[in-house]
Amino acid sequence: MPSRLNPSVITSQAPFDDLIDALRREGTFAFDTEFVGEDAYRPILCLLQVATPTLVVVIDPLAQDLDVTGFWRLIADPQSRKIVHAGGEDFALCRQTIETPPAGVLDLQIAAGFVGFGYPISLSRLARLTVRKKLHKTQTLTDWRRRPLGDEQIHYAAEDVVHLPAMYDALEARLRKADRYDWFVEESTARCADAPVTASGPDKVRKLKGANSLAPQTRAIADALLALRDEIAGQLNRPVRAVLRDHLVVELARRGWTDPGKIRSLRGLNLAARHVQRIAETIHAALRLPPEAWPPAEPDAAPADEDMLLTLLTAILRDECERSRIAYGLLASRQDLREYVKSWVDRTGGSDHVALRHGWRAQAVGDLLDDLLSGARGIRVIRADDRFSLRFE
Repeated sequence: MPSRLNPSVITSQAPFDDLIDALRREGTFAFDTEFVGEDAYRPILCLLQVATPTLVVVIDPLAQDLDVTGFWRLIADPQSRKIVHAGGEDFALCRQTIETPPAGVLDLQIAAGFVGFGYPISLSRLARLTVRKKLHKTQTLTDWRRRPLGDEQIHYAAEDVVHLPAMYDALEARLRKADRYDWFVEESTARCADAPVTASGPDKVRKLKGANSLAPQTRAIADALLALRDEIAGQLNRPVRAVLRDHLVVELARRGWTDPGKIRSLRGLNLAARHVQRIAETIHAALRLPPEAWPPAEPDAAPADEDMLLTLLTAILRDECERSRIAYGLLASRQDLREYVKSWVDRTGGSDHVALRHGWRAQAVGDLLDDLLSGARGIRVIRADDRFSLRFE
């Protein structure tokens, strides 16, 4: 294993291109990034770090304005295997840069959730648990855009990636012993495919505070405003919420104003007249959409019996996850469980959108849930040493 104190640093195009060729031949490598995302529309990539069992390299794309497209193409190449820890933001960078999702990327944070280490888990804690290494997290507030970079910053960046290959080996052994390696690959692959691209769409509208109360037509306005906000943010190179805050999107959608003067009266809206005019035009166009183009209304609150069932199944799954050493946060969100309950109540058990009925989740808990709901198995509460657990009979 290379010393964390002696990473190679690449600041020019030719050695960078050579490195990409070498990594492609290597077939497997770990990577990480350092970026600043709070001041611009797209995050500013400041460093790339890569490691194999025999090398660790820090790439500075800002030194000579390197073209790092080749790196992201390699991240999107399913023929090579990449290792990351908590790679969600890196996945988004890949998709934003080359408009292609990553592929063949295995996330160690996900692996940890399958072997009893918890999910999500920090890199520092996972390094201690797997390879007995203590990371020195001293540069968490560094402005990675500033040059020149000091030795301490380079070493910190290298430390984030240098141990990942050995951590992967340790986790792979645990996963295979537990017969969960395929689950790990399945979940990692799904996370790659789900890397975000745009800032609009029904899911984004649903995440806006206060959007749950919007009627279908009003939700269509909010969706159109989110798409416009994303476009304006790109033009101005500003974060989307600095262009138009979430609560203003909801308020504009709810009011349905098409008069620029009224729109400008909203407190906290600070846009040029041409952008205010575009907001008015966008709302006007959304108001003219036919009902069949509106997003569906939010479902009514679940009946009391469904809520009772949801509470019961949550307790059952938490107990089962603790017993089988699978992180509950990896297995199911509350929405996942709500969709499962609804599919059972509506007798649509084969619905493709119900995560707990497909893939590794169905293998892990599908039979248990089906047996309990069908009455094939029962539950007993067991007390031992002032602790309670469930037994399925």
